[in-house]
Amino acid sequence: MSKIKIALVDDDERCRRSLYRTLSGQDDFELTVACASGEELLEQIEADPPQVVLVDLGLPGMDGQELIRRLRQSHPDIDCIAHTIFEEPATVLAALRAGAAGYLLKGSTPPELLRSLRTLSEGGAPLTGKIARLLIREVQPSQDPLSDREREVLKALSDGYSYKEVATQLVVSSHTVHTHVKNIYEKLQVSGRRQALEKARQQGWL
Repeated sequence: MSKIKIALVDDDERCRRSLYRTLSGQDDFELTVACASGEELLEQIEADPPQVVLVDLGLPGMDGQELIRRLRQSHPDIDCIAHTIFEEPATVLAALRAGAAGYLLKGSTPPELLRSLRTLSEGGAPLTGKIARLLIREVQPSQDPLSDREREVLKALSDGYSYKEVATQLVVSSHTVHTHVKNIYEKLQVSGRRQALEKARQQGWL
């Protein structure tokens, strides 16, 4: 059985050495290229492309997302896996949209990393458990945190009414409207009317 060729791009030399030790002696994998930058990787793999590239997203020069994008354009048969410390939802989604076939957080044990690589070779999408849960939360609808009255206040504000006009419309005091608005901002974790309206519309709460 021929070994699957793995390439790694990471500016941390310790990470490169660690992966080399992990893959050494494996019957199904071989580390053929280990680079410190995306530019170097693109040059080194041109003559003999690997099947899999592990990409650190925080690279100097060309960042990991751009490298994944270029690899998918120039070598569509290569599977790219983000291998990084970044776990913010926006970063995860950007890497997957760029073409990453998986997303692994650094810190996995050697057996865990090998298991993830074998998941890929078997047609799966390797994801660190924490990242898988994050993606599930991203696609599930968020629960509306606003009360019916807070939603009424926000709807009136979205229609352009002033606090005083909202108070008259809802037959409450201006102070009560201010209290509702303060609670809305806290629940939506925003600092102003415009942000509150944008977030409520994006989530389908308004």
